[in-house]
Amino acid sequence: MKPLDPRLVRTTRAVRVHLAVTVVCGLALTGLILLQAWLVARAVARAPVLDAAGTWTDVGGVVTLVGVVALARAALAYGAETAALRSAAAVKSQLRRRLVAHVTGPGADPATLDPGELATLTTRGLDALDDYIARYLPQLVLAVLVPIAVLILVLDADW
Repeated sequence: MKPLDPRLVRTTRAVRVHLAVTVVCGLALTGLILLQAWLVARAVARAPVLDAAGTWTDVGGVVTLVGVVALARAALAYGAETAALRSAAAVKSQLRRRLVAHVTGPGADPATLDPGELATLTTRGLDALDDYIARYLPQLVLAVLVPIAVLILVLDADW
């Protein structure tokens, strides 16, 4: 089974839009994660100790920036989660409309339809897409972007 079902992407506009938003949010979150890691490393490297001149080094500004980045990450993650849940609702709505059009459209034979199976498909079957669309797809994107970005930064910092 493929991690991303191409039929779902082809048939539902909301999934394509959601994937684009997910990639943009994933790139932004990746940048913030890397920035936060860099700031933490900088704060640790400049921990408040006596330097060579016998004065205390100050890391308050760096720690404040770490907090600001953490808040920005939380806000972006919240916005991305909200957008993902809305996208999941839009995808389910589009799929329900297609299902109803298929069942009630020309050429549909009501005698061949199992009402129980149809009810299960339109309720529990489509509701099962929530986690796939809202959580799995964004994590799939992050699982690809973050390691590549970290690798690029590490290679750039220390070949």
